[in-house]
Amino acid sequence: MKAITLAQLWPWLRGLGLVGLMTIAPGWHQSSAVAQPRLNCDNPQSQNDMNACARQRWEATDRELNRIYQTLVPQLSNSRRQQLVTAQRAWITFRDAECSFYSSIAEGGSMQPMLRSGCLANLTEIRNSELYQYRRGQIPPAQGQSYQSADNRLNAVYQQVMRQLSGNRKEQLRTAQLDWIQYRDSLCEFERSGGGNAGFNICQIRLTEVRTEQLSSHLEESNL
Repeated sequence: MKAITLAQLWPWLRGLGLVGLMTIAPGWHQSSAVAQPRLNCDNPQSQNDMNACARQRWEATDRELNRIYQTLVPQLSNSRRQQLVTAQRAWITFRDAECSFYSSIAEGGSMQPMLRSGCLANLTEIRNSELYQYRRGQIPPAQGQSYQSADNRLNAVYQQVMRQLSGNRKEQLRTAQLDWIQYRDSLCEFERSGGGNAGFNICQIRLTEVRTEQLSSHLEESNL
């Protein structure tokens, strides 16, 4: 695979929302006597700044996830609570596998921490949106109405991405996809318990649509 420079990746990363969404609060400083300059995460000036901005964004989304999760759990019955715990554990496994794959395009390079943190933040924002709606007693909607159509599209894009990969990255994506299937199945059982078979079907379509978008992004990345 040809080498990819930061200059090539930066406009694409901004378009995906991986960087540039947060700044460090006034008064932030490292554990030294001299205060460090504020980071401008709209226009970071070094790779270290980009890494720091991406990590700060992920940490903020992760704090929000924990806050929402802790307020949601007491609203659930014991059986639904256990289903949510199972789904959340499956999501964490998928999240970590997906972001390991995603960041491996810069394996061992200075950009890898930025890519991983940005991926973690993006997936956590999606999960936070779902948890918000559960807390309101809602099932997140899907765009389409046919699971079979959504699944056919997913499989086609997945095979396209796999054909672009080789070696370890191909194995990483395969692992992430299997982990995603476990997450999809456990989450949709949770949504079935709150919305019946209709809720289960909507969940399958929605998650498949979202996963197809993620894989489409990987396909674009492989063509950079």
